[in-house]
Amino acid sequence: MRKGFFLITGLLALCACSLDQGLQPTRSGFSGTIRFKNAWPEQTDQVLVVAATQFPPSAITDIVMSDPLPLHRDSVEYTLFTTPQSFAAVGVVWKEKKQPWDVTNLIGLYFDGDNPFNPGKVHVRSRDQLVENINIEADLSKAKRKVASGIDGLLRIHGAWPAASQSLLMVASQPIVPFGLLDVSLGQPMEVPFDSSRFFLNLQPGTYRLVGALLIEKGVDIGLTSVVGLYYKKAGDLFPGAITIANDSTIIRGVTIHIDFNKRPFAG
Repeated sequence: MRKGFFLITGLLALCACSLDQGLQPTRSGFSGTIRFKNAWPEQTDQVLVVAATQFPPSAITDIVMSDPLPLHRDSVEYTLFTTPQSFAAVGVVWKEKKQPWDVTNLIGLYFDGDNPFNPGKVHVRSRDQLVENINIEADLSKAKRKVASGIDGLLRIHGAWPAASQSLLMVASQPIVPFGLLDVSLGQPMEVPFDSSRFFLNLQPGTYRLVGALLIEKGVDIGLTSVVGLYYKKAGDLFPGAITIANDSTIIRGVTIHIDFNKRPFAG
């Protein structure tokens, strides 16, 4: 009887120990400081840190999000707890009041090098590792309101797709040569390959001097050489065609972009 009592007591203790270990909070992740620049938009609802296991993310399962950050501050410290894994990009996302979350509404990205087009990678290698100094500058002037305006058009492909092709995104920039990824408005990732495809690129009002397509390739850093096609008003033009979005409901139709993988506009 006593032997059975001790056996039951031991099993209960073992179960309790296992339960305690199972309930331990996640201690791994990364932390840093977000520094905000420019004025906070009146329609700001929330701002948070988003980490993506692939960039650009193509599904909600590619994303880990922090708790909402304090608003209307010049800077704020954050910690994002996550299981050990590698992240292809970490950014700050802005949310408008009465609108759903849109992870492409980026106002800041973490960069770990000199390439302003290629987000820095973060590697959380163990369950007790907290990676520090993942600091991000967030530009509130990059926040995008909900608008119906944009460009409706057609992509035509010439030649064979590169073997490393993963996805294609429509892009637009007000400067004819963007200074970095945050100067570019990004569309949703498109599955590849295809011979032709229609697209709609949602854009804020303004004049865009560069409209084109960006190719995401496995193992290749994102840069200007990733731009594989541009809009020209007519064949033979030296400079890309500018497109003006007059107001929140303007839709520019009939835009055709030809992509020739052997003639990249910004070939290195």
